[in-house]
Amino acid sequence: MKKLVCIGGGEIPRYKNGILLPYETKEIDQEIVKLSNKEHPKFLFISIASSHPEEYFEGIKKVYEELGCTVSHLDISKTFSELEHDILNTDIIYLGGGNTKYLLDKLKSTGIDKLLIKAYNYGIVCSGLSAGSYCWFNCNYDLIEGMNVINAVNCVHYDHKDEISKNKLYDVVKEKNIIGYAIDNQVALEFIDDDIKVIKSNDTKNAYRISSIDGKIVEEKM
Repeated sequence: MKKLVCIGGGEIPRYKNGILLPYETKEIDQEIVKLSNKEHPKFLFISIASSHPEEYFEGIKKVYEELGCTVSHLDISKTFSELEHDILNTDIIYLGGGNTKYLLDKLKSTGIDKLLIKAYNYGIVCSGLSAGSYCWFNCNYDLIEGMNVINAVNCVHYDHKDEISKNKLYDVVKEKNIIGYAIDNQVALEFIDDDIKVIKSNDTKNAYRISSIDGKIVEEKM
């Protein structure tokens, strides 16, 4: 069974510029752990996209250890065979947010992208937030190419996007004749094989399916 959770955004409790951020993804994090079907799953965090990876990891580590996980941080300076061992011998993989283009360039240049796809196909629970969500899709609305695990265009932080960004998304949906998924903060899409489920840590937020029908954009709340 293939399992992927793509999170639209939301903070975990960690310090950023000396300020403790709120916890906004609790129910989503709980679901990610539940999908492993293990009481104490091994959890691997990938912080490549972040400009503050140490602080990010400390926040993630605290959250997921409290959920019963054994948490580790991927060291991308390792050899390819060591990376392969670490990625394929875990129960949960989580890609953090940050710079989408840098993340994907790094994944592809190191070959980690191929290992992540292999992990997904092996049934390891795969997940990511923001940039870490974008990378699993065909592309994002800026046409940064992802790993195409999900053949669709993704737009995270949808509740914070302006009209320019939304119109970029709609244009990609039309021009590529592809489905779009728009995900608010504190919301995730859970892909289990061919089934899709919405997970929320805030009931006022939503996810949307964007399609083009006869040249017109149709936005459906999921």
